[in-house]
Amino acid sequence: MDNVKKYLQFIKEADENEVVKTSDSNYDNIKEDVKKKIEDTIKNSGGEFKSFIEKYISTPTDVEIEGLINDNQIDDFWNTYLGEIDSLLTDAKYFEKPPKEIGVYKYIINSTKYAIGLIVKMLAE
Repeated sequence: MDNVKKYLQFIKEADENEVVKTSDSNYDNIKEDVKKKIEDTIKNSGGEFKSFIEKYISTPTDVEIEGLINDNQIDDFWNTYLGEIDSLLTDAKYFEKPPKEIGVYKYIINSTKYAIGLIVKMLAE
């Protein structure tokens, strides 16, 4: 029984000490694409990059990024960056939460929107 106790203690300590830190370089392509889309949005509607990022982070539902507005655009974005988005969502422990959506398509769209929010936050750093 002592071995089981030691093992469980080892697992608990490993979980407490584990820090999941992703390298931003893993997401260079997707970050660059989102940055370009934001710059295109600013070019067409005015404003500045930093204030756009801040507004998106504080109220993402009030801000639209050109090329990431409609569900079909978001789905295309997901298809392009599937690996990076899945990795980003895994690192953020997004998949540990049960989905609120009914249907795979809506889940993909909402998951991708969440990942875009994480990318915008990376761009703010």
